[in-house]
Amino acid sequence: MTEKSKTVNRSRFICRSLIIASLCAGLLLTGCGANNSAQTQVAEAGSESAATQNPAAEKTGQDAAGTQAPAAAATAQSAASATTGSEYADPDWTGSGQSPVFSAKDKGLVIVLDPGHASQVPETQEPVGPGSTEMKEADTVGTFGPASGLHEYDLTMDVSQKLRTELEERGYEVKLTHSDTFNPISCVERAAVANENKADAFIRIHANGSENTEANGAMTICITKDNPYHPELYSASARLSDVILNTYCDQTGAKKEYVWETDTMTGNNWSEVPTTLIELGYMTNIDEDLRMNQDSYQKIMVTAIADGLDKWFAQMPEEELSMHPSLSGENADSADTASTSQEAAEDSTDPEPGSDSGDAESGETDDAGGAQDDEAGNDGQEGTPAQPTPSTGTPAGTSTGNGTGVSADSDNDSE
Repeated sequence: MTEKSKTVNRSRFICRSLIIASLCAGLLLTGCGANNSAQTQVAEAGSESAATQNPAAEKTGQDAAGTQAPAAAATAQSAASATTGSEYADPDWTGSGQSPVFSAKDKGLVIVLDPGHASQVPETQEPVGPGSTEMKEADTVGTFGPASGLHEYDLTMDVSQKLRTELEERGYEVKLTHSDTFNPISCVERAAVANENKADAFIRIHANGSENTEANGAMTICITKDNPYHPELYSASARLSDVILNTYCDQTGAKKEYVWETDTMTGNNWSEVPTTLIELGYMTNIDEDLRMNQDSYQKIMVTAIADGLDKWFAQMPEEELSMHPSLSGENADSADTASTSQEAAEDSTDPEPGSDSGDAESGETDDAGGAQDDEAGNDGQEGTPAQPTPSTGTPAGTSTGNGTGVSADSDNDSE
């Protein structure tokens, strides 16, 4: 082989070596790039999966009552505050923000329930409010259910007893204005029970009646903003009436009538705490009468009222907290002192009503039903001495002075 041939062969060898080296390097680089790309795709897929799962996890956390973190609850509370312009009474609730859940346990909240009417009524009249010269019957027997054969006082006592049990199970301290249906108790005396116990809420349980047997539905009654006796209680009482009525109608399916704001109800006027009177339905309506006297439906009714009360506390504006020392953290002794001073001032100017308690509701009958004319026939037959009522009672529509709610005398106010 000539020298020239050797040189050519060497050149070819070197070229082949360089080509092979280049190919190997390329393969190595391609492998690394593919590996990195795969890792990147896996990471991105993981990120997408996490991003997809997070909203569900957040939604689950929001929907599961009692599992939200305090920070999440605080966020929901702040959002609500921005919308309503007020703070909630207690951050001790969780949920979606639409239906805050309130716990009354260990808060020392007192609720007074007033089962409307009795088979025997006081044979006296009393002032419609502290210091008022307007007089009304101290109470009446209420309305009657022709279909069930029961009187209003039977229904209201039964429902009130069940409601007490429900509220006590939720942590409230509950007192009834009376525990039987045959001992007379005036409207002022009923309100006195709420005042003396410094109740956080006074809930009066009634049923409605009307000459129109087709009338049906539920309503609540509270004082007006111009109430001459306790106007400072208007906002809290109106909100209590609205929340309980909405919750009650939503959960029972009863037709919603309205919140009747009036200063004709003696028991409401004498109350020194937030108060509402709920008309559960019309006993003069056959379907509603029979339904309200079913145990299963009564359980729905009391659950709805209790839920409404929970919501009222959960959504309490900051300006109302002073009425509830256990929620606001205020010194209870100071609140008691202020209340005592106010009572002393009222005692020095207001005439003493006929009863020792100074608190009875004057004939606040429940028949405030669909129209004020019906309500007028209810419990307080103003200007007419109260007549003793036999324990058997009188069916609605047959008497003008027994507070059945369908009294022929529509000029008389009912409580």
